[in-house]
Amino acid sequence: MKPIRLWMINEEIRSCPLAPLKEGFNLRPWQIGDTQVWAEIITQAGEASHLQAALTRFRAEFSGLEQLLQSRCLILQTRDGQPVGTAMGWLNKEFGDGTYGRLHWVSIIPEYQGLGLARPLVTHAIERMKSDHTKAYLKTQTTSYKGIKLYLDYGFRPFMQSEDCLEGWEIVSRVLKQDLI
Repeated sequence: MKPIRLWMINEEIRSCPLAPLKEGFNLRPWQIGDTQVWAEIITQAGEASHLQAALTRFRAEFSGLEQLLQSRCLILQTRDGQPVGTAMGWLNKEFGDGTYGRLHWVSIIPEYQGLGLARPLVTHAIERMKSDHTKAYLKTQTTSYKGIKLYLDYGFRPFMQSEDCLEGWEIVSRVLKQDLI
């Protein structure tokens, strides 16, 4: 599948459905010292080519924002404390009119994918945004069509941000067998 970057928006996140977390798992806020944990999750989930790339990306994007991370980044872990996923209810004053929250870095390591953990992880990340935002956006790609299906369930819709978006949404529409554009 041709990888094309896509954007999605949700103009009313207050109506997003809630999904309880599966038994045997819990969520905790990002803590000082979790940079390595986050980078390992992102790398294992295939969002970074190697650990050093994930660490570099983290530092470039979040250096100096530790207090925000503590209130907006979640770590999904097993009952025994093994980190297996992450998501952020982030912000970006440069998108749209500056009032959108951002569903950001939703990742689960492969051995825990398909267990029904993404839905509650997204639920809690959106809940984090609700105190400051009524609408949100996210960036994804055509190859993340399973995630796109989930985001559609949460009220996110395609947003044409670039020339490639039309082609990308046509690809995803065919894969998901849904008319998205």
